[in-house]
Amino acid sequence: MKFRLRMPPRNCKTNTIPAKIRQSIMKILRRLKELVSRLNKSEKLDNSFIFPYSSNKLIKRQQIWDNLQKGILIEDKGLLIPWLTPFNKVDYFKEKRDENRDRTNWYLGHRTILDGYKGYLEVMKWINLPWTNSFERLSGLLGFGKDGHDNFLSLIEHLRELLGEPTKTDIEFENENLTEGCYLWQNGEVKIMVYGFDMHGSRYHFEIGLLKNKNEEYFEKTIEELKASGLTDEELGK
Repeated sequence: MKFRLRMPPRNCKTNTIPAKIRQSIMKILRRLKELVSRLNKSEKLDNSFIFPYSSNKLIKRQQIWDNLQKGILIEDKGLLIPWLTPFNKVDYFKEKRDENRDRTNWYLGHRTILDGYKGYLEVMKWINLPWTNSFERLSGLLGFGKDGHDNFLSLIEHLRELLGEPTKTDIEFENENLTEGCYLWQNGEVKIMVYGFDMHGSRYHFEIGLLKNKNEEYFEKTIEELKASGLTDEELGK
């Protein structure tokens, strides 16, 4: 006897979960994992800092770098957020949080850092990273087009005055209206990177954080394990 597989009638109801409900379930499960991860004991972090800074330019420069070795100092709040703060505690510092399909974004608001520089700060976690991993880096969007370029140049000037000339400059193209490339300041275990690129129009960003980012190492290790299990680069989306 042969069996013939047929499609269900058009009016046949299936048990597929609507996309919006499925997304809501995934968000709930993600949040539960985060809450459970907070039950794990975490090490006590050093959140001491130097502020206000010295009026001596060179001493101030060293104080800025000393603070950055520990974390990011939010000067308008008198608060240092250590780099080793786990993702499951970033909520304590946020103004807004967004959950997307592949990441979580925390927006820390319009904050004052680095001896008076004002900008919007953001922390991002890829969905595959454990909640107990530390965030180790934050970023900020400087803007798009001419306004973004003006903000980019203003930050470069501020950092040059505060920290001296960049440790490294890698500029592919630059004129009065556009910069493609980056400026990098590095000291100890920390780097500050300010960069611009063209993707459907020019856009500019900055990043501050640890040189050795364990989250990137974790991601690369995960990729290698998936390849070892038989997945190809194409299946991994590369």
